[in-house]
Amino acid sequence: MARHELVHEINCSAARMWELFFDDAFNVEMYCEGLSFPKCDIVEKREQNGVLHRRMVMIPKVEVPRPLAALFGDRVGFEEIGDWDRAKPVYRWKLILAALGDKVQIDGTMRLVDLPNGHCSRKTEFGAESKVFGLGGLIAKTSADNVIAGWNSSAKWINGWLARQSTAG
Repeated sequence: MARHELVHEINCSAARMWELFFDDAFNVEMYCEGLSFPKCDIVEKREQNGVLHRRMVMIPKVEVPRPLAALFGDRVGFEEIGDWDRAKPVYRWKLILAALGDKVQIDGTMRLVDLPNGHCSRKTEFGAESKVFGLGGLIAKTSADNVIAGWNSSAKWINGWLARQSTAG
């Protein structure tokens, strides 16, 4: 499984970013308005023993190579299932694709660390693997590319949102 690491500076403290990361309205605004996802639903959120569990169902705006378009059809959505362990603190997540969900594994972690300037560093590590004969490499690469694009776009959008909030008050 190919592993990837992304680091983004977010223009708020880690505590504020965790707050936003689990705010339902913020997520729907970010994904649907900011990132142009046709759908973002938080379908489950519960806390038990210091671990916050969240499940979201989303349909992203993605580019799929022609050989995969017929394979995926109109099933380009996914579920994000994750657990945030407040004591660590680390968010562990996995994506289950609507198409080929049992043959594609995408999972990772996200950590936030405060920086001296009042911002935080968001470090995301993930892997993508596909067990589809003949197309596994292309599926894994396309999945990883879309995850990377999504995290990069979200960092840019979050920082823009934070800037708008600071000038609005």
